[in-house]
Amino acid sequence: MEDYYNPQDVIQAARLLLSVAPDFEGNNNFEYDLVDILRQAIAEKGRLVGKVIEAAFAARDVALYRSASDRFLQLLLLQDELLGTRPEFSVGRWLNQARALGQTEEEKALYEWNARVQITTWGNRAAADAGGLRDYAHREWSGLLKDFYYMRWKTWFATRLRELREGIPANIDFYALEEPWTRQQNRYPETNTSAPVVETALRIASEALD
Repeated sequence: MEDYYNPQDVIQAARLLLSVAPDFEGNNNFEYDLVDILRQAIAEKGRLVGKVIEAAFAARDVALYRSASDRFLQLLLLQDELLGTRPEFSVGRWLNQARALGQTEEEKALYEWNARVQITTWGNRAAADAGGLRDYAHREWSGLLKDFYYMRWKTWFATRLRELREGIPANIDFYALEEPWTRQQNRYPETNTSAPVVETALRIASEALD
């Protein structure tokens, strides 16, 4: 599928914001925009790396496939860390809001399950697979990227790498991978770092946008 915009434009926009970030440190609105645009820039880097991954698979270049997929996973974790600087981009906030609606522990657990399902499988196996609703309400949120999407991408890359090496076609039951997360009740912080937003963004950008 062809890009309908230039990913480098988004990356350049992030770099421009980063270049003046120290001047606006502590400004809530600026820091929100900085995180949001850098989040998208990292996603654009991931899309560009994804094209390398697919080209490496087509060329049966095992070394390139492995290095590019490792880079993709690194970008995903960097994005997760960045988003952890703001509660607006945290799965913890979403889940806490859902649980707060419950009057009993049973209700809280049910509402949390619904909140987890809504942003992942969108329901049971029939909805996720046959209904094609998996990722219908996809979110790039701290905690969700690290514990849900990282696991899914890592499994995909490992399975495709095995296909390259051994000729065994990829066959993954994604719902079986995803459904356990929807039933967990582990708590996520609404922010996962005490480091200043600008400091964290500058460090992550130096690793992600090179």
